[in-house]
Amino acid sequence: MELGKLPSSSHWIHHGLKPSISGLEKPPHFIKWSEFPLKFKTWAEQEGMDRYKKVLEYINCLTDQSKSKMDKNDREFQKIIDDIRMWSPARRRNSEGEYKIELRKHLEKVGYELNEEFGESNFDLLVNKKYAVEIKKDPQQSDYGRLFGQLARHLQHQINVIALIMDAPSEDKLSNFRLLVDVYFEQR
Repeated sequence: MELGKLPSSSHWIHHGLKPSISGLEKPPHFIKWSEFPLKFKTWAEQEGMDRYKKVLEYINCLTDQSKSKMDKNDREFQKIIDDIRMWSPARRRNSEGEYKIELRKHLEKVGYELNEEFGESNFDLLVNKKYAVEIKKDPQQSDYGRLFGQLARHLQHQINVIALIMDAPSEDKLSNFRLLVDVYFEQR
C-alpha cells in the first residue's frame, strides 16, 4: 500500500517481507514469484477479504497490462523459460560445461535451435538465434560479479537473457545477486 503498486521482487527482498521469495517456492506454498499476485488474488477473493480491495485493483491492472504487452516474442521467451524450468539435471554435475551440454540436449529434444559459445558476446547458449542463456555453477561472490558483467554485455546484443544458476552455495549471495539484477535490469 505504501508503494501504490505491487512490489517488485527487489523491493520485497530489500524490506525483508515474508514469506521470502525462496520460502514461497517451498512447501506448503509451492508458488513462484511470478504466480504470487494471481494466487493472492484467488485467496483474497475466496476469503472475502475486503481489506485487500486496493491490492486486488493493482493485480487486475497488472494482468490487463501483461495481456496487452505479451506479443509473439514474449510468449516464445516465456515458453523457453518454462521449458528450462521443466528440465531437471540427471545428477549433480562437476562443471558448468556438463550442465550446459545436458540443458542443450533437453532444449533440442523439445524442438529449439541452439548454438553454443556463440556470438560477439560469447553466450553459453543461444536459443532460436535470439535468446541468450548464461550458466553458472557453484558461484562465489566474484562469479556473481562476472555474471553481472556478462548479462550487461549480452543485453547489448540480445533483448532477452536468461541467467541459470546451478548449485548455489549461499542463499544470501543469490538473493543479493537477484536484487542487483532487479535494480539494474528489467526483471522478467
